[in-house]
Amino acid sequence: MLQTRHPFLASPLLLALVLLAPFVTAHGQTTSPADTKLSLRAALVLSPEFCATSFKPKGSWVTKEMGTFKVGQAACEELEPALKGAFTDLVRVAAAPPPEDAQVILLPRLIDADASKSFGKREIVVLLEWTVKDKFGKTVWIETVQGSAKHGMGNAFTHGKDMRLIVTDSVKDLAQQSASKMVASPELRKLTQ
Repeated sequence: MLQTRHPFLASPLLLALVLLAPFVTAHGQTTSPADTKLSLRAALVLSPEFCATSFKPKGSWVTKEMGTFKVGQAACEELEPALKGAFTDLVRVAAAPPPEDAQVILLPRLIDADASKSFGKREIVVLLEWTVKDKFGKTVWIETVQGSAKHGMGNAFTHGKDMRLIVTDSVKDLAQQSASKMVASPELRKLTQ
């Protein structure tokens, strides 16, 4: 317990410590929004084949009315905006660029997508594998990222809209997870030096 010579100072001192704690950093440690971006020129390869990737639900409970999970289409809409926050310079390309055009080349590959069966709510999980190559074509980082979302599934009239919503939300989660993992990657941070 905090003890002072003057008990009337204990409460204001404790209040000041509690209020100032979030603003105090260790000596020499700085944190700014610029530190969260990788200072790299990146090329995000979103090929037409990648954007057309879809998966059929698995399991004995699947009916043909369920359709497919159009994960590639959602990924091609969501990955670029999420990754722009991870790199100082990001361009979207349909094929790998020449080595001099980018410091890193981001190559995503959708591995799988599946949904749980439940009454009223469904969860979808999407897996994506990242391969990042440097300007010399050497692989510097490989990571598998998972995104998921849960939503209520309506009736036959809203099924298509509900499927698009759950796929989009799972891919948004996947895109945010990807950006976070890239920014935190020691291998990619090393390239910025």
